[in-house]
Amino acid sequence: MRESGRISLGCNFACIHCQNWEISQQFAEGSVCGEREIAALIDDAGRRGCRNQNWVGGDPIPHIPFWLRVLLWETEKTPVFFNTNGFYSTEASSLLRGVVDIYKIDFKYGSDICAEKISGVSGYWKVITRNLREARQRGELLIRVLVLPRHLECCLRPIVSFISEELGPETRVNLMDQYSPHWRAAELPELKRRLKPDEWEMALKIAYEAGLKNVIT
Repeated sequence: MRESGRISLGCNFACIHCQNWEISQQFAEGSVCGEREIAALIDDAGRRGCRNQNWVGGDPIPHIPFWLRVLLWETEKTPVFFNTNGFYSTEASSLLRGVVDIYKIDFKYGSDICAEKISGVSGYWKVITRNLREARQRGELLIRVLVLPRHLECCLRPIVSFISEELGPETRVNLMDQYSPHWRAAELPELKRRLKPDEWEMALKIAYEAGLKNVIT
């Protein structure tokens, strides 16, 4: 998408604490590249030993059709690493079938209320859990969980319970303690500060009590 000579990198979320809000919510300077040009860059990287092509953003979801056209011009068949918030439609999921090798999905909220309040999305839990189940069947799955201050019970506990019970305790989970307030985080009192040490200790306890056996920190 272009506006006044600038390019929208975009994301389908509007997380009020986004540390990359300049590119996810605003317009950033950049160059327009066509499918063939990007495919050539990916092929060159593959020949030099690059292990995968990381579709990211913003979020890659709004740009899935473009990335699929890029693949038509690739020759090296570099594995696709889909780096996403996981909030995509059943139609998008069908397009990704047989294309994505590694799904890296952010599991952000255990509550639809929190998802709407912080990221401006509705019906989060149904969509994210559906897509996580499908991703587990279709490729390698890595789940990333950013622990938010004062969201251990409403979000973290349901998240790790679902992962352990529905996806399996051996599922690889990257549990992260590096939250820091950015952009409009001050609009929510609990998001004005970083995670406290005792909150992080409790987060680890909750994850292990849920039965997770493959937690990366």
